[in-house]
Amino acid sequence: MGMYHSTYFAYGIRIPDDGPAWKLADRIDAELAKVKDQCPDVGHLQAGDYDRDMTFLVTQSAAVDLGAFKTVTPQTATGEQYVAWGEQLRAAAVSLGVDEIPEPGWLVVPDLS
Repeated sequence: MGMYHSTYFAYGIRIPDDGPAWKLADRIDAELAKVKDQCPDVGHLQAGDYDRDMTFLVTQSAAVDLGAFKTVTPQTATGEQYVAWGEQLRAAAVSLGVDEIPEPGWLVVPDLS
């Protein structure tokens, strides 16, 4: 069995993992579909150390494979975009029943799968 390495650069928040990743992914997909009009830019990302993935709600995301590079330009997002993304991320987290919602920010998440 081979390992796949990548890294994600994303704007978002980490949310608690409350069960198997695949079940959580299904639940997130279902909930985000219900609030798509409020949270049009929100998706989710599950990444981390092999079988210990973490779950994130994100509005922007770029994947970078091992041995590659990518130029990302977070400085091009406007203040209004950050405000809108923050509101969307909070609304999505609330719809998922997240109690403690962290401040959104740019995340760098190495992934091994």
